[in-house]
Amino acid sequence: MACVFEVRGRLAMFRKGYTTTSSVSFPLPPPTSLGGLLGAVLGFDSGAATAGENAHFWDRLEGTRVALRILEPLRYYRGTVNFWNVKNPQNNAHIQVKHQFLRDVAYRVYVEGPLEDALEARLSKGEFVYTPFLGVAYALADLRWIGRSERGSVRDGAVEVTSVVPEAEGLVFDLWSSGGAFREVLPLRMTRERALAQTISVYFAPDPVKPLVLKERGGADVARCGDDVVAFFPAW
Repeated sequence: MACVFEVRGRLAMFRKGYTTTSSVSFPLPPPTSLGGLLGAVLGFDSGAATAGENAHFWDRLEGTRVALRILEPLRYYRGTVNFWNVKNPQNNAHIQVKHQFLRDVAYRVYVEGPLEDALEARLSKGEFVYTPFLGVAYALADLRWIGRSERGSVRDGAVEVTSVVPEAEGLVFDLWSSGGAFREVLPLRMTRERALAQTISVYFAPDPVKPLVLKERGGADVARCGDDVVAFFPAW
């Protein structure tokens, strides 16, 4: 079984960690952001009240894996955000920082593992413990419960995958049938002290309506969830 829900928002910003003054966003939510979203829905304590760098909720995510489908085309919005100048407020009270946002985003998230029952109990009632957002606190997220889906097998041979496809050994794409593919390196998992523990390469279609076609899936974890064929990320 897998829990399936959708998340939408007018703005999103999943900041790339190596960008500082001008914040640049990943083109899709990394697995680390999805982990934070699950923790917000279920009310997992990060331990940040003790130390700001704590991210103890990762202990609660162990054994869970997710898949992600992009529902809307990739759209960027560039703007500036006013911040309070804490270093020299007497010279210039505010500073403006350039940001790259994603606009009008929508994703379908599939969750397998020990959190399924708790997620269904919350999301089926439209409930969450902490406010869900898309990367930054001023990009609020709307959640919609879809339901539980039986995990089905996928026939051998070429297969159309509607989700983002994580890198796996032996993976071979039919780029002509797919209409091309974008590649991005995303953070997969963080430590309890909010340090990067693992990254993963992913592939996604330029047009979300058109699936990626795999000639050979290799070690990719591909399964059928309802009408969708999705590739799951490795378990946390």
